[in-house]
Amino acid sequence: MKRYILSAILLVVALTLNAQDNNHRYGIKSGIIHEYSKLNEHITPDVRYFDDYGDSEAIVQTIDMGALGSYENTTVTKKEKAWMYNEAGKPKSFDNPLPDLTFINPSQDVIEKYKLVDTGEDEVILGRTCRKFTYETLMGKRNKVINNTVWVYQGIVLKSIMKNGRQETYYEVTDFQENVEVPAEIFVIPE
Repeated sequence: MKRYILSAILLVVALTLNAQDNNHRYGIKSGIIHEYSKLNEHITPDVRYFDDYGDSEAIVQTIDMGALGSYENTTVTKKEKAWMYNEAGKPKSFDNPLPDLTFINPSQDVIEKYKLVDTGEDEVILGRTCRKFTYETLMGKRNKVINNTVWVYQGIVLKSIMKNGRQETYYEVTDFQENVEVPAEIFVIPE
């Protein structure tokens, strides 16, 4: 009888933890990530902030316009909604394009929708063991297939390669501060 009760308690705890993982994008409460993306020879640095296990996320990109200077573009995501703005314009809201894509206990629907594959390969990035995944997304009105390869730590992509035909975009994290205080104002959408 004691074994049965202990088994039942363990099962409830396991199901609760699994449900919590499915309710959050990341396995880490908060973070500040310095990263860059590279398309051809153009490099775009940005800083990503997240809190509440990825339920709130903001990416501040520095866009270099050459002789015209540079400006910051900010994208804030809160679950299914996203907003993009810069100092020159009013925020534009849109649906989060990948609200259901998670690498922590993905549902069978997510696995099938994105053709998500856990390759079983690991790579250490910034001292963190990352799991390699591949998946597909669709882009544009013609639904062009984008092939993605990502290296993921606690649900967070630390490196990716996105192939769109002959074009390849490379992305990598250069610094990652885990479980730090993230300024709340970064998630506030300006009026």
